Amino acid sequence: MMKPRPFWLLAALLAAASLSCSPAKERTTLSSLDELKDKRIGVLVGSTHDQFATTRFPGAEIFRLDTSPDLAVALKAGKCDVILMDANTGRLYRRDDPGLAVLAEKVFAEDLGFGFADAAVRDKFNVFLKELGASGELDRLRKKWENDSGEAAIPDPPRSGKNGRLRFATSADGVPFAFIKEGRYTGLDIELAYRFAAGQDMIPDVQTLPFGSLIAALASGKTDVICSGITITAERAKQVRFSDLYYQSAADALILKKNAAGGFEQTAAVPRAGGWLARAKESFFNNVIREKRYLLIWGGLKVTFLISILSAFLGTILAGLVCLMRMSRRRLPRTVAKVYIDLLRGIPQVVLLMMMFYVVFAPLNVSGVLVATITFALNFAAYVSEMFRTAIESVKKGQTEAGIALGFSKIGAFLRIVMPQAVQRVLPVYKGEFIALVKMTAIVGYIAVQDLTKASDIIRSRTFDAFFPLVMVAVLYFVLAWLLTLLLEAIQVGTAPKRPTRETPGARSAGGTSSRELRGGQAQKSRGAGK
Repeated sequence: MMKPRPFWLLAALLAAASLSCSPAKERTTLSSLDELKDKRIGVLVGSTHDQFATTRFPGAEIFRLDTSPDLAVALKAGKCDVILMDANTGRLYRRDDPGLAVLAEKVFAEDLGFGFADAAVRDKFNVFLKELGASGELDRLRKKWENDSGEAAIPDPPRSGKNGRLRFATSADGVPFAFIKEGRYTGLDIELAYRFAAGQDMIPDVQTLPFGSLIAALASGKTDVICSGITITAERAKQVRFSDLYYQSAADALILKKNAAGGFEQTAAVPRAGGWLARAKESFFNNVIREKRYLLIWGGLKVTFLISILSAFLGTILAGLVCLMRMSRRRLPRTVAKVYIDLLRGIPQVVLLMMMFYVVFAPLNVSGVLVATITFALNFAAYVSEMFRTAIESVKKGQTEAGIALGFSKIGAFLRIVMPQAVQRVLPVYKGEFIALVKMTAIVGYIAVQDLTKASDIIRSRTFDAFFPLVMVAVLYFVLAWLLTLLLEAIQVGTAPKRPTRETPGARSAGGTSSRELRGGQAQKSRGAGK
């Protein structure tokens, strides 16, 4: 069988990513906001855009996505007819993609504020805002970050921390509020957070979460402050202690320029010079080299690898214990093991992960990486324990009885005869489950873990490249899974029973133990009994 060649596939996929993806053939012509009553509208999940679209257009099909780059991808791929987006972010998208146009500007205004878990900290922040406003510094900061010209200084976090840490959570996917540049958090919200923390003699601890998870993280105590261009609403104010207004924004409705019915220039996007190789090089530079974005990819790769290996290791040990309970002669351990397996296999992985982070470990100051490792290990064990049980039961009981008759104890017969055969039978399916675990780690971004997928989201939020980062991360997942598959295949070959050399074909059992060894074990036991 021909071995897979991941690097040839890498070149092909990166080349494909440099080409623009063609949207759906069906064309939807729009001229005003009133025509959206039966159209497909893309919004950020949990945002005021979501509330506006649901209320204003009850007959429309609402697509709720996690990040602004996902909205742009959906629009360009023809999955949505229109998307609602913050005006500043939308302006940057139109700057980099001439194929986008504004259907309606300032659909509604938004008053933005920081959200706090502690009212006392909120009150101190309001005093901080008033001082900045009175000095004119707040207006200067707004203008500084709105342009995103690349010249804005990245603020340094305060190094002193006499009063401890102040945890900030942000979605980090929008200019001018919060984004990542050269591997560091930056933006208007981040600079305000750093300055406020410095004034309180505290160290700011910033983490990234999906926008729809910010309020949940605040309510569960996983963070102290949320800041990501969050609109102040009466409904949110029931759960969040909002600061005073620090920024006023607006929402724009964006469409593809070629779908505009009138009032827009029907100018096609300016093609980039050079062939597909030149475009691939340009995309590679923008998404990997510029602003040291390779640091995000490398950091995400290390996190993905660490969670995968630790989860598989702990899950395998736990699976052995669950398998032992499942095969017990006693009813209680069998019942406990069966309930555990059914429960863990019946809950969707992403739901289980968020329950562990926001509910089970909410009172504890536990990192998202540890929570993800424990969660995946629990889920992995539920599936692998049944694989172990099936493999063990597939070995005929007569072999165990023969081993005992030749002088081995039950444990010795299991370790020398049954287990080698069971390992050989379980490794093919275990390998598939392990690779599924590696791919499943892509959901850890829901609990503020910056893995490969989250790194892709962050890069897309800065480059506005809809396809290259996704394809690049997909290839990295493929290469990682391919290498781990080779490792497991090497283990499988190493544990395979050796063929007999000077014995008859039937002289060695399937577990790798010869009849001569069995007789030797029996003789040794007999000599030991006579001492």
